[in-house]
This record gives sequence, C-alpha cells and structure tokens, in this order.
Amino acid sequence: MSTLTSGLSGSIEDLVGRDEWAAVNALGRPFVVYKFAATLDGRIAAADGTSQWITSPTSRAEVHLLRAGCDATVVGSGTQQADDPNLAVRGNDDPRLDLSAVVTKGQPYRVVVDTNARTPSTARVLEGTAPTIIAVAPDAGADHLIGSPAEVIRVPRSQQGLSVPDLLQALYRRGVRAVFLEGGPTLAGSFIAERLVDRMITYVAPALLGSGKSGLLDAGIGTMADIMRLELLDIARSGPDLRLVARPT
Repeated sequence: MSTLTSGLSGSIEDLVGRDEWAAVNALGRPFVVYKFAATLDGRIAAADGTSQWITSPTSRAEVHLLRAGCDATVVGSGTQQADDPNLAVRGNDDPRLDLSAVVTKGQPYRVVVDTNARTPSTARVLEGTAPTIIAVAPDAGADHLIGSPAEVIRVPRSQQGLSVPDLLQALYRRGVRAVFLEGGPTLAGSFIAERLVDRMITYVAPALLGSGKSGLLDAGIGTMADIMRLELLDIARSGPDLRLVARPT
C-alpha cells in the first residue's frame, strides 16, 4: 500500500487493476471497478437532490482517465434521470476539466441499466459521441429508442431491477473485459449484493452535508456477520480530496 501522496499515483492500468482482469475474465464476465464519490459523512447528494459538485475538478478529471482505462461505463436509470450525464471520456472540449493526458483508442461503451426503459430519446447518452447500450427488461416498452444510436439489449429481471450476472455476461459477449461502475446507489447495491465488485475506487471530499442521499442502498447486508470487508491497496490525494483504492478480501 502506498503512502499518502499528492497527485495521480501509479498508472491508470494499476488503479483499475488491469493485472487482475484475466482471472475474472476466465469466469466469463468483465472485471468490475466501482467508483464512489462522497462527502466525509457519506453523502452523494444534498437533501434537495443537488450533487454537482461534491469532489474537486482534479478528481473529476481523474474519473475520465479511469473511464478511459475500462471498456464500459455503467450507470443506473436513476443517475440518468437525475443528472442526464454524457458519460463519454472528455478532453479539453470541456472547460471545467483539463484532460490533456487522456488518449483513448476509441470511446468506452456507455451503458444505462434501465429496467423499465425510462431513458428519454433526448438523453445526452444518445447523442452519438460514444457507443451506447441501454439494458432493459424483456417486457419493457422501448419503442421510443428505436432509431437512436443506442443498442437496446434485453436482460432478465431480478428481484430488484435487472439480473446483474446476466448483464455482465451480455457485456462480456460484446468484448467488454472491464466495467467502470458509477452507480447510483441502488445499482451499486445490486452489484455488491451479488458479490460482483472486484475493485473499489472511492473519492472522499473534505465536506459535510448532514443529510441527503446515501452513497449505497440495499446491498444484501443485514447484519454485521455479513459485512463486506475490503483490503486497502492505495491512499492518495486528488487535489483537496482523498482517493482510496480497495478490493474485497
């Protein structure tokens, strides 16, 4: 484990666990990197729903680098509805970020896990700058997405949303070997409940909200006996924020 440093410590490949992908890929699924950003009291949004921005420009720029290090960026329909994110790896076209270090061989997939096909035809993920997949339930009405640049795939339902194992298998069949999971808290809880998170990268901002949205919802853990323990691999500064890299023990 590294000592506390300032700036981007290690390569992007190290941070996203590239040397661990093959062992997970041998199981027939992508390696899953879960990115989580919150205040010191574990909030990802204020009580009124506003969330931009909790972390610093430096941390947000790093996130684009981490996206570029994986094959697909995955969010849930709640995140899509609340933030309407573009999800593409951005460069210097965004004046808020300095991403001159970003060099990609092609944009990663943008994946919206949208059980009931709530993604509107006007969503920013459908504007065509990166390949996009909308994952919906077999019985969801997705006619409004026909003709969009996105590929609509059907994934079996689970007790909560879509089946995470089936989703990962579908992405693996499309050549995705590593997923960068950006949440939100419901989708992340589903991945953790299935024990399908291989690495966690957490950005903690030196700030407090006191109330608001928690960073993680139902993860299938109801007692301390089932707590998910993590091995801490790296601690570093990211501008004013703290970045922690860990994996399940």
